[in-house]
Amino acid sequence: MEIKLPKFRANEVRAEIQRIAHEDTICVEYLDHSLERMTQRGITTGQVLKVLKGGEQIGDVLWCTEKEDGWRCKLKRICAGSQITVVAKLVEREDSTCLVVTTWES
Repeated sequence: MEIKLPKFRANEVRAEIQRIAHEDTICVEYLDHSLERMTQRGITTGQVLKVLKGGEQIGDVLWCTEKEDGWRCKLKRICAGSQITVVAKLVEREDSTCLVVTTWES
């Protein structure tokens, strides 16, 4: 069995999340559950991107092996008068790195 090491270190994850959010939103994937919750709560993809670009990190960046291996990071920011919390998971797929996003309002 081949062991694949992460491309990024924990201390590099936040910068990579910001880079992806600023440069190429096609690399941001919203889980179906996230899209449902966003619709229920009136959260837009624009608000999520603002959180990814400039939100405050909550807690530590953690390695997560649930469903897909990747670094998980929780961010928050006030957007349109509401505090939005975003959980982003930085995953590597083939030759690219992308963000898998779930959201909630706190």
